[in-house]
Formats: sequence, C-alpha cells, structure tokens
Amino acid sequence: MSAGFVFGLTAFVALIAILAVRDHRRTIATRRQLLDACRGVIDDERWTSGDDGFPALEGRAYGRAVVAKLIPDTMVVRRLPQLWLSVTMKHRIPDAPSISILARFTGNEFYASTLDLPHRIDPPIGFPLDVLIRGDGARASRLCHDLAPMLAKVLADERVKEIILAPNGVRIVRQAAEGRRGEHLLLRQAVFDDCKIDRPDFVHALSELADLAAQRDARLESRAA
Repeated sequence: MSAGFVFGLTAFVALIAILAVRDHRRTIATRRQLLDACRGVIDDERWTSGDDGFPALEGRAYGRAVVAKLIPDTMVVRRLPQLWLSVTMKHRIPDAPSISILARFTGNEFYASTLDLPHRIDPPIGFPLDVLIRGDGARASRLCHDLAPMLAKVLADERVKEIILAPNGVRIVRQAAEGRRGEHLLLRQAVFDDCKIDRPDFVHALSELADLAAQRDARLESRAA
C-alpha cells in the first residue's frame, strides 16, 4: 500500500468526519429554534434543551403551570419519523379519575401513557373508530362520556395523537412534523426540514387544555353535588 494511497484515504476519512460534525452541529442548532415562534405566548417562560437539541418550554397560561416539549419518534418501521408536540397544563385535582385517549394506535407509541391505565373504555358516539381509550375505573368511563363532545372536537384534528386527563393535569400530544424521507431510508436518521411550531397552533393547544380542565372540573363538581 503506497504512502500516497494511505495519505489520500486518511484525508478522505478526516473530511467525512469534519462534514459529519458540521452537519450534527447544524442539526442541533436548527432543532433549538423549533419553538421560537412560541416565544412570549406564556408568562414566566423558561427554556431548556437536551443533548439532542430539542427544546422544552415551561411557564404559565390561564393561571396554571404549562410544559411544552418536543418528542422525536423514530420507532416506526414502515413510516417516516414523527415529531410530536406535547403540551401539558398542570391542574391538580387529587381525586379526579384518569382518562387517556390514543388515536391511530399501533403499539409503538413509547411516549404514550394510555397503556398504563388498567381499564378499556368503549369510545363514545362521534369518536374516530381507531381510538384506544383507557381509564382507571367506572368514574373514568362516566367522565369520558360526559366530556365526549369536547373530546371529539379535539380529536377531529387529525394531527392529535393523544389526550390525557389525570389528577395532576391535562395533556395533548399532536404531530409537529414528519421526518425527511432520504435520511430515514438510507441512514435511519430523523431530519425535520423547515419545521417550526406555529404560534397559532400553540395558542390553540393552550386554549383546548384550559377548556378541557374547566369542563372536567365542572363535571366532577356536578357529579359530587
């Protein structure tokens, strides 16, 4: 093996490494900007990001603590990677039943809480046929049917993946983006081109969560009266 060949191979490997580091840094920088359009929507906002670059946002809206984060989903085998926006509004009602609704259930939803609940609930009339609903008892089933019109309205958005009502708050998980096909097929990488979480979508999610929390409280109070 000639010295020239070794030198050329070494230079080629070094170039590939430099390009990989550059692309990784660019990807991380792009990911950190995904929630930038949502700045100023909530009060007392605090920003963080993990090693993967995906940002998280905490603060207050409608008088309650809010947490928004992005969840990359590369577990899918036959589909492109998905990026999910999870928005949680914390509102503690210690004796409230737990309900979780998962749309288009495949069994690969590692981020979902629906399967953690013990009892299956029959979908109310007007719900999509492909939803999985679970709760923690008879009270959860009654509450689900009481809130059916509001829940069906949220599920009418095909981007909504999961709705959770729990004693410590309410949450909506919806699709934020779909990964780029080339990188996923060839390199099994999740690259989300030109993805930005639209400000109106974030505002709408907060409004839906506040409505869900208020309607849940009203139903529980009327049941207890």
